[in-house]
Amino acid sequence: MPPRQKTPPAEREKPRRGPKGEGSLYLRGHSWWYKVDGQRFPTGTRIKSEATDFKIRKLAELRVGGAEARPHIKPLKARPTTVNELLDAHLAHMFEQNRQSANNVASVLAKHVRPHFGDRNAAVLTTADFREYREVKTAQKLSPASINRHLAYLRAGYITGLKRVTPRMVDFIPSFPMVDESYNVRQGFLTFDGYEKVLATLPVSLKPLFVCAFHVSSRKGELQNILWSQVDLAEGLIVLDSRETKNRTGRALPIYGDMVNALADQKKLRDADFPDCQSVFFWHVEDVLIGHGGTRSIPGSAIKKFHATWSKAVKAAGFPSLLFHDLRRTAERNMAKAGMDQAMRMKISGHKTPSMSIRYNILTAADIAAEKTKMDEWFKEQKAKTKKI
Repeated sequence: MPPRQKTPPAEREKPRRGPKGEGSLYLRGHSWWYKVDGQRFPTGTRIKSEATDFKIRKLAELRVGGAEARPHIKPLKARPTTVNELLDAHLAHMFEQNRQSANNVASVLAKHVRPHFGDRNAAVLTTADFREYREVKTAQKLSPASINRHLAYLRAGYITGLKRVTPRMVDFIPSFPMVDESYNVRQGFLTFDGYEKVLATLPVSLKPLFVCAFHVSSRKGELQNILWSQVDLAEGLIVLDSRETKNRTGRALPIYGDMVNALADQKKLRDADFPDCQSVFFWHVEDVLIGHGGTRSIPGSAIKKFHATWSKAVKAAGFPSLLFHDLRRTAERNMAKAGMDQAMRMKISGHKTPSMSIRYNILTAADIAAEKTKMDEWFKEQKAKTKKI
């Protein structure tokens, strides 16, 4: 067997060194290790390409940690990024998370934020630029709350660019001038007397939807999307699919009060006239014929848009400013007055924090008057006890 030929020293391939400060890979035993700034990390593989991938990820992780966490590693400076690129990254994240508001946010950004900031370098924008945007939009008659939403979406883009992508797209999140919205909390709700009046003025197709909204504090979109497969009349429950709720949490709604007969009658009508209809709330024949459902609606089709019909009905009932969303606040308040504890109310309404639940429990003058009577009686009792002593 001929002796093995050795490669002359001049012909050997010299190891390629990476850029200074990025560390190096070396083989120890049967696996590769990564060394940087005096620290060693096992890659857990003996395949060079996989070890290289590990090096890239680990270096990015150490750099994003910042100079305080890794003082000897040069921080990775973000590349110049436009606001449009930040917003694109944030919307991509929203769609990946299946956020129901993604399309609406995209529309708002396209109409307002992108035309103003889109092509500008995100790294050079300051609070003064955002104040100037607020002034421009205020001059266009937009409300302070709406402008807050615009700036909140933009700030979310910065957060995505800094924390959710590697390498990061920006190095910091600027300060945004947000306006206090505590004044903007709606106080509308519907009394039982008002409930009867509005119910009488609504077209028959909307009555079951209205009844359910008054009884359970669910959002309009959640109610509109309910299918018969989610309704158990025997058990008295409606099960909301997590994919259909705003916060992606499944819930169960109780069927009680007027809901029992309203849903039972709706089921009979559906079985008799529209057996293929999967939606619980649909347009009835008489409402489509007289135009309540709009020109595109057909009998048995799911109820989608009904703003004009709703406005006409509540105006006729004497409540022109009543919003359909006010029924959510009303149901929350009614459940509280009936004695249901806060934890159970939050499970039904889908509120994640007690503060939102408390915010919806609006007090009326009658409520305060009732509490005044209780306190007046307590005060008299205490005075009587003092006199006896």
